[in-house]
Amino acid sequence: MSTHLKAHMFGELVKAVGGVDAAAAAIEAAVGHTVSRGTVSKVQNGHAEVPYAWVSALENASGRYPFLNMRSREVSGRPARSELACHLEMLREATEGVTALAAFEANPEDPQAVARAYAELADVHDMVGGAMAKLKSLMRPEGAACP
Repeated sequence: MSTHLKAHMFGELVKAVGGVDAAAAAIEAAVGHTVSRGTVSKVQNGHAEVPYAWVSALENASGRYPFLNMRSREVSGRPARSELACHLEMLREATEGVTALAAFEANPEDPQAVARAYAELADVHDMVGGAMAKLKSLMRPEGAACP
């Protein structure tokens, strides 16, 4: 998992618990010592490594488990649980699609390059289509009353 991704996920946990001060308080309660608010900011901005104990504290405090879910998927090899929890898989597939398309553009006469580009872009298409269908199902029709 990239440092940038870890920082982003950590930052989202900080937001979920109510900001840097609330995050520091939650972490302090879990680890048993004071935590610098500046260091929490550095971690969420990607300027310091994300401590596992801090992740656990914020996941427990927020009820959200992005690091745990990501690690579980990495270890098990299983895909994300839903069409909407697949952003990293979608990024990987899109990167593979772009790479295959570039290989095709470099050698458009190669039938293997054509087939690979098509297959990789089909994977992206299927994944994006699934995510869009799920999002559409969650949108309420315009003018519909709130529940």
